[in-house]
Amino acid sequence: MNEFCHISVLYADQLPDELALGMLGNKSYREQNALLTDDQVLRGFRQSEQISPRAWYSLARAVMRSGKLDEIKPGTGLNAPAEFFLGLLRDGAMGYDGIWEKTRDGLEEYKRKFEALWDPVGQKTVANLSMLTKREWVVDEILVNFVDCLWGGFSWVDTVAFTPFPDKEVQKKFLAHELSELITPSSMVESRLAESGLDVGIAHTVVDMIAYFSVKDSLSNLERKGIRPNPGYYPAVETLYPLFEKYSRDPSAHDDFGTFVNDMVSKLKESEGQLKVHN
Repeated sequence: MNEFCHISVLYADQLPDELALGMLGNKSYREQNALLTDDQVLRGFRQSEQISPRAWYSLARAVMRSGKLDEIKPGTGLNAPAEFFLGLLRDGAMGYDGIWEKTRDGLEEYKRKFEALWDPVGQKTVANLSMLTKREWVVDEILVNFVDCLWGGFSWVDTVAFTPFPDKEVQKKFLAHELSELITPSSMVESRLAESGLDVGIAHTVVDMIAYFSVKDSLSNLERKGIRPNPGYYPAVETLYPLFEKYSRDPSAHDDFGTFVNDMVSKLKESEGQLKVHN
């Protein structure tokens, strides 16, 4: 999986912006390893149809969940761009063996230390996510990979991949956020926001709020940078924080998550109206 993401970051400018400007946008890593790019591979990317974000995520999941690359068989739902990408992985990325020699032991050590911190709080966090979203988990397990070259991380269906943060308390929140991505009904939230003429980007704030209140009682210092929802990154944090704080204390006050979202939308519209009057 680390090699798959290495290829993805190295050739990110050949991938859709959703990927290239997101977790694959590690410019320093790309510049540091620029000499490992291959002109023939670049020509292949340019001659091939661009892989879609959905196909990339699906392939990433297949790579994470496969013990060997040979288990990902041609003709099992992979489209042509994904087959091209898988071919690069089978051939082996130029120079990656040397990178892996330097990063493997550090990732394994980080994994051991983080597991020791997460194991006592993981089940509670997962249960809190289910309680706050009022949804049952539909997967038996979620596979988590640490990937050195990513700029952040991503989640897809039943898999999570993200970079190791030096601060493991922040890492707990980061993992909670990726788990929240898997269970929070973001499409429903976006639809309600759009219907009300509000910024659909607030759906990302909802995901982070759900994550924060699912894991906050398991964190030692809530004032650390990267733990509380960041108003500089997520829209409407100041308006929504008190609402989510109250909801987290008594989720049973709402019959389902949809009614909570309706209250949230009303609060946002009220706040928007107050701003207009004030102006």
